[in-house]
Amino acid sequence: MTYLDTVDWRLRGKGLVASHERASGPGTLTIESDGVSGTTRLTELPQWPARVEQLPEGEARDGMASAMWVRAVGPVLRSRAVTREVAVLDDEGKTVVRLDWAEVTGIDPVATPPLVRVSLWPVLGYGRDAKRARKALRAAEGFADVDGDLYDGLLTAAGIVPEEAAAPAITREMPADVAIATALHGFAGVIAVNVNGVLDDIDTEFLHDLRVAVRRTRSLLKLAGDVLPPRLVARYEPDFKWLGDITTPTRDLDVYLLEFDALTAMLVAGEPDDLAPFGELLRAEREKARRTLARALRSQRFTRLIEGWQAALAEIIDRERSEAELSAEALAGQRVRRMVKKVVRRARSITPESPSESVHDLRKRCKELRYLLEVVKPVCDEAAHRAVIKDLKKVQDILGAFQDGEVQSESLRGFAERLQAGNRRPPAATLLAMGELSAGFVDMQLRARHDLTEALERFLGPATHERIKALLP
Repeated sequence: MTYLDTVDWRLRGKGLVASHERASGPGTLTIESDGVSGTTRLTELPQWPARVEQLPEGEARDGMASAMWVRAVGPVLRSRAVTREVAVLDDEGKTVVRLDWAEVTGIDPVATPPLVRVSLWPVLGYGRDAKRARKALRAAEGFADVDGDLYDGLLTAAGIVPEEAAAPAITREMPADVAIATALHGFAGVIAVNVNGVLDDIDTEFLHDLRVAVRRTRSLLKLAGDVLPPRLVARYEPDFKWLGDITTPTRDLDVYLLEFDALTAMLVAGEPDDLAPFGELLRAEREKARRTLARALRSQRFTRLIEGWQAALAEIIDRERSEAELSAEALAGQRVRRMVKKVVRRARSITPESPSESVHDLRKRCKELRYLLEVVKPVCDEAAHRAVIKDLKKVQDILGAFQDGEVQSESLRGFAERLQAGNRRPPAATLLAMGELSAGFVDMQLRARHDLTEALERFLGPATHERIKALLP
């Protein structure tokens, strides 16, 4: 039996257990939830990891598709089971109780001692005998009622914790440089653990998670990097910009392809098939960008960046301290207040006539404030932090829609030009459909601009102001 899940445990988070059982032939794929299961018999051996579209059609795929989202499932744990049926006889030799006896051993990623599970099934009319058998088992050494299913027991025996590893949290008393180095070291770990998923092209979220960690790193260096040794920041800041730049083309194309069905649904005058040549161009350019990215991630420059950065941060975290040093709490108070003032100042300057560049700049500042708040969360008031993040996210969503409208309408024009410059000129219907999409994005930008005024008024109002005041002492 091979148990399956995504790298971030999405199935388990939804109460689902997916498994591939191969007693003979390709086997079966099963999804279980609250005692209800769906099974698909396989006609060929599956290849792991696999995204939804790579799974065979059937009940199992239908049952896990929503929880998987765009992520791939792969083996979490493999086990081997030896089962037998035991009959309990009365004095007359009649079967009164049946026992399903299973000994299950984890074999990968680590070997585990056998887990014994016994299920008791009374024969009709012999309920009293079943109670006596159950009581005898409970009294026997090594037997007890089991909380949780077999999957839980195997995970525990293998030492597998089914949650994402939490980044090391800062504390109020922690020296400021240690706090920043701790947060940055956590981001570096996220970058490192996602590299193989990007190189193997398992699913698009490996690159997304890597890029978020890079953006958080760059923002934190900008906002609080001055508490670190200047030479260290000067040495690594350009490399993280390079890493952000080299990952951008692939991620931009990933987003287009992930949203391609939604784009075709936007068409009113055009037909979905009209965009087929555009889809082919996106896939070709994405493959080219991915190869370039893979070379960069396999390069000595990237290896030296991550290894050297982690080692340098570890030295800061481990060095001896002075009691007179600035604390993480004091640093958080300084930088959050400074960043809030910057965001508020820019937000107040935005009017319906403000140029797009000013709106984009506000979006960047809001994103930097969000990243800073995520880092200093452990030293903030929990309720106030949750409320401020919620307020900030509402503004960010509208700012994001504004930028997406502008950027995507412009990029569509660029894609149309590349299609026309290719060896095969696209049908007129394709260019017309792309033009319709571009107009739709312009309209989305205009709607976002209209919504932004009201959103900023709420964000700059007294309620958010009070929540921000309550964030830190």
